[in-house]
Amino acid sequence: MSARLQAAVALALALGLHVGAFALQPDPAGAVAAGAGGGDLVSLDAADDSLANLIAEWDRPPQPDLAPPPDLAPPSDLAPPTAPDTAPTFAAEAPPPPLAPHPLALPAGTDAAPQADTTLPPPPPPEPPPEPEPEPEPEPDPRPEPPKLRPERRPADLAKPKPAPAAKPAPQRSTSAAQPAQRAAGAGNGAQAGDAGTARAATLSQAQANDLKASWGASIRSRVERRKSYPATAGRASGTVTVRLTVTRAGALAGVSVARSSGHPALDQAALRAVQSAGSFPAAPSGLTDASYSFTLPIAFAR
Repeated sequence: MSARLQAAVALALALGLHVGAFALQPDPAGAVAAGAGGGDLVSLDAADDSLANLIAEWDRPPQPDLAPPPDLAPPSDLAPPTAPDTAPTFAAEAPPPPLAPHPLALPAGTDAAPQADTTLPPPPPPEPPPEPEPEPEPEPDPRPEPPKLRPERRPADLAKPKPAPAAKPAPQRSTSAAQPAQRAAGAGNGAQAGDAGTARAATLSQAQANDLKASWGASIRSRVERRKSYPATAGRASGTVTVRLTVTRAGALAGVSVARSSGHPALDQAALRAVQSAGSFPAAPSGLTDASYSFTLPIAFAR
């Protein structure tokens, strides 16, 4: 019988005993209250000890019967395993021999495949070499050949041309000194009678004239440099002014102007003042015959 079935039976018996106990209870010995508004009086007695024990036994749930687990102690006669002293050695296995290919057997009843004929056919005979084509004949040139000219015979009596005589160079005339010119003398001894004399006209080459002008320009530049002074209004500016001045043969200043400015007006005016304050310059050399000569002088200013 299972535990649930036992519990149900015990519960049914307990209910039945309770109902029987209440049914068998005697009437109360006390007085019963009379009247419409009176209440019932009930007298309660304690139950017997045996009945109380029986009810408590029925109310107690059944205890399952649990058997103790078997003793699983290990047998003492078994010795513990021991590890081997040395590791086991395994012999190297020899590789398996290579498998020889087995010829495949043809199934019974089938004929062997016919073998292909591998015999090569004989090579074809060589072709004969082609015959060379005949060269085409050259076409005749339609242009007629020019007539051959025979060289004319040169007459034996033809004289060879004489070479032209070389022209003699013309005598050069000296420009350094002219021939002396004589004055015609009168027949009488009067005042009309001229004196025989010589006149020598002196001339210079262009190179000699340039040398004289350069020497004269150097002396003019030296006079201007002595008159040059740095202007106070220029600050600390520096530059070079190129002036163009014209001087007569006597050494007088004929004109002066700024040919190239220095970029600073104060320096340009100082250069013009240096030329003008020089006054007169040295006279021209005797070989220079022009009325005036122009010079270009650079005047540098630095602070």
